[in-house]
Amino acid sequence: MEKEYKISVTSSTKNLHKIRNFIEETALNSGISREKTDEIILAVDEACTNIIKYTYKYEEKHKISIKIKNKDNKLIVEIIYRGKGFDPNKVKSPDMKEYFKNYKVGGLGIPLMRKFVNKIEYNFIKPNLNKLILVKQI
Repeated sequence: MEKEYKISVTSSTKNLHKIRNFIEETALNSGISREKTDEIILAVDEACTNIIKYTYKYEEKHKISIKIKNKDNKLIVEIIYRGKGFDPNKVKSPDMKEYFKNYKVGGLGIPLMRKFVNKIEYNFIKPNLNKLILVKQI
């Protein structure tokens, strides 16, 4: 039987630890290895940080909801939020030689997400309602 786990928090970086703990507990209790759990945590943390920073502009009055399902040997994390949508699949990966040559800081979150999950989907559900789906093969 497929189980679904949910959490909803206000859009504050102070709540990122709640999200990380939720992902960790759910993944480990689902029998996922520590290594893959840590990868999922990093990807979800980066996605939620981007939502807090870029969509909500650090306004703490908004909500971020997360659902986790373990289905067909995959952990599926759905991040649901309101506001301006953003599809990470449209962001090009940086040229790392150029990145380091120019002493850049930041901008590596989406490439990290791509590295740690097998699939990223973005769904525009209706005006101002978005769903970012991260899929990790387990």
